[in-house]
Amino acid sequence: MKRLRRFLQAPLTRQCLLGEAAVQLWLAWLLVRLFPFRWWSPILGDSSAGEQLPPESVDDPRAQDISRAVSDINRAVGGRYTCLMLAVAGQRMLNRRHISSSLILGTFTEHGEQQGPTMTAHAWLRVGRQVILGGHDGRYLPLASFVRSYPE
Repeated sequence: MKRLRRFLQAPLTRQCLLGEAAVQLWLAWLLVRLFPFRWWSPILGDSSAGEQLPPESVDDPRAQDISRAVSDINRAVGGRYTCLMLAVAGQRMLNRRHISSSLILGTFTEHGEQQGPTMTAHAWLRVGRQVILGGHDGRYLPLASFVRSYPE
């Protein structure tokens, strides 16, 4: 009840952003869970190896609002969405506003004493030089980037 009251007291622009984030997260969940990555990865943008930034990468203040909305919806549902789903939803919201972004996929290999090496995958989303979704502490090695760029 407290969340609903807070939502209803928020400005209309914030309510719309939260609604859009909820829809985009649900669509991202469907993509990730139901279809092979190779089928839907072309919608993410131009792919390249390593971590690439869009040519005209500029920090946009609207990106922080989008990041907050996606994170708030994920928190409201108990953190059920994966980092890839969050990054895909955030990138789609950025695309609607013609904000250049880069979705990066990376891995981290940990060498345990008992089990041997274990690999962990992670996705994060950059706008300009800022990581707006899926932040990490630099442990992940970037493998691929999906860049969407829009002229200024």
